[in-house]
Amino acid sequence: MATDKSKVARRYDRWSGLYDFIDTFPGFGRAEKRWRREAIDMLDLQPGDRVLDVGTGTGLIVPWIADKLDSGKVIGTDISEKMLERARERVEKLSLSSKAEFVKDDAEAMMFPDASFDKVIATYTLTTIPDPAAMMKEIHRVLKPGGILVLLDTGPPTETKGNTLYYWMKFTARLFGYTDISRDPYKILAEAPPLTKCEERRYYATTVYLMSLKKAGA
Repeated sequence: MATDKSKVARRYDRWSGLYDFIDTFPGFGRAEKRWRREAIDMLDLQPGDRVLDVGTGTGLIVPWIADKLDSGKVIGTDISEKMLERARERVEKLSLSSKAEFVKDDAEAMMFPDASFDKVIATYTLTTIPDPAAMMKEIHRVLKPGGILVLLDTGPPTETKGNTLYYWMKFTARLFGYTDISRDPYKILAEAPPLTKCEERRYYATTVYLMSLKKAGA
């Protein structure tokens, strides 16, 4: 897995300068922005929440999260240092550094103590991490009892109308980012520590999914 991680890091280091353009490509970008906003709404943020953005990339959603916090904080993690440099520049320009922080971390073996976060969000990360099962185990560990996880990602369509789009997306995703959208989120979640699904939405001919899950507890 170490070799896979280094390849992923190097690829995203190289793409860091163009990542925002690729990730919000015209024609897809408007919908993408809406889906990310809906993902943040699903977090049900409270003013003092401590939030983790796993695989934050250039920190695109971090300012939106920080705006909803008061005494809380959002921490974005990524394996690519070049991505994190751009993320830090983003929040500094918006004067949000007091409510947002970025650290280089391995999503499969996080540095944070158990039950560190009220909310966790991962946008287009589950399909990029070399070992998604390890990532889910770590998210469960750092999430507080009663905490919420929100996943926004791409995967196999749930309706046949999405098949043609899916196969095109599958090819381009592998080409641009070591992304494997053939991963079935239901299978990954079934093998992960228990989380209760609260809500699920499907977009883009059912190839894009947004779901919220809750950890048992308070």
